[in-house]
Amino acid sequence: MKKSAVKFNKSAVLNAVKSVLSSRFFPFLTAAVVLTCYYLGWDLVIFYYIAAAGILMLLLLDDVSPIIGVFLFMNVMISRKNSPSSTVNASNYYSQTANVVQIIVIISLFVLAVFYRVVLTGAKRKFKPTPIFYGLCVLAVAFVMNGVASAEYDLKNLAYGVFMAFFFLVIFTLMKDNVTPSKATFERIAWAFIALSVLLLIELTVAYLKYGVIKDGHFYRTKLMFGWGIYNTMGMLLVFCIPSAAYLAGKYKYGFPFTVYAFVLFVASFFSLSRQAMLGAAVIYPVCTVILLVKGKNMITNLLITAACLIACIVVLGLKQDVLLDYIIKTFKALFVDGELNGNGRMEIYRAAVNNFKSAPVFGTGFFVEIPGAANFVGLSIIPARYHNTFLQMLGACGALGITAYGVHRVQTIICYFKNLTVERTLIALTVCSLLLVSLFDNHMFNLLPTLVYSSLIAVLVKSQPKEKPEKQALAQ
Repeated sequence: MKKSAVKFNKSAVLNAVKSVLSSRFFPFLTAAVVLTCYYLGWDLVIFYYIAAAGILMLLLLDDVSPIIGVFLFMNVMISRKNSPSSTVNASNYYSQTANVVQIIVIISLFVLAVFYRVVLTGAKRKFKPTPIFYGLCVLAVAFVMNGVASAEYDLKNLAYGVFMAFFFLVIFTLMKDNVTPSKATFERIAWAFIALSVLLLIELTVAYLKYGVIKDGHFYRTKLMFGWGIYNTMGMLLVFCIPSAAYLAGKYKYGFPFTVYAFVLFVASFFSLSRQAMLGAAVIYPVCTVILLVKGKNMITNLLITAACLIACIVVLGLKQDVLLDYIIKTFKALFVDGELNGNGRMEIYRAAVNNFKSAPVFGTGFFVEIPGAANFVGLSIIPARYHNTFLQMLGACGALGITAYGVHRVQTIICYFKNLTVERTLIALTVCSLLLVSLFDNHMFNLLPTLVYSSLIAVLVKSQPKEKPEKQALAQ
């Protein structure tokens, strides 16, 4: 009897842990922990919490899709107080031996859990190769081979290439056959993005109130530095969250607050003062709104709410055109120097990518090269300066092999999406598109942590590709 009671208790505790980790509200607990530790400067606590949550999910859950929420919050772990970035304190926190040792142990345990789950998936014969998997294998080879024939090649190129291969290929392999592509899964993913967006809005609001972003009627975007990133990073993450808000607005009978919230995220993207985020939001939000009105519930009500939000926005812009509207116009005018598109020296950086490709056309010159005009704000030597454009990065760093492999991968993902058009898969596609769009003007796809989310979402897209048979659809209805 006692043994049975002990087994029952263990089972009950285990099921409770699984239930908590799988809950749509768990990301909000994560947001609260990360936000609290961010302002207290308890970076190691965030690392321990994130690692513990991720490892438990990998070891306990059959459907590991909740780990996407963990991957999202990895993007905002580093506090302003302890950041090594030159944009804030350039702290030595992440070079202190005691902290470095703990972080290495934490990351090692997490990586071991990832490989354990991958091996377990293979041992159970659950893993099924797909065209996208094979395409990612070639892309991984291109990453590892970056700059191999270049005169400037060193082991840092190999190390960074291995990192990129892990984030693209291994994470995809981990997720693809350990995800159950049900509507509940897509809903849970959307809620994770909402939880992240709440954290972002709080940090953005505090930055405006505390750091003098607006002074004497002018915006100073260099004040928007967050430790884990700059205004461009904030803008990218905000745009990243817009599709999830629109999806939930159309999913629920009383999803009207999410209709307003999607608009709030759209506006917040502009207040990030990131040009790429403004462009991304200007594309993604209208597309999401059209899909919401066509495919979502309560079309008339959502149309009226959206119209009211837009009218209110136009009125505010009209009243404050000398502040925000003038800033937007001036910041986009600044992109053009002497009639050439060259904002922040981008054209010089783009030319460097092409020239480096010409000097090593097969494998590129690698990731670790001198790039004139490219600022590296990260503050960690393991992250190189980059070309601020995904295609040019592949071209310059990985050569013909890299750009071809990435091009094939891009085509494969597009084909995968169009093979089964659903609202849920459109959520994933638009979320991925938001990252790809802003990455045309920045380094986000090569900042490693956003790629965790990217590879996971691609895995969900692939796993949800097969259409259900008619009899299964009838049973589901």
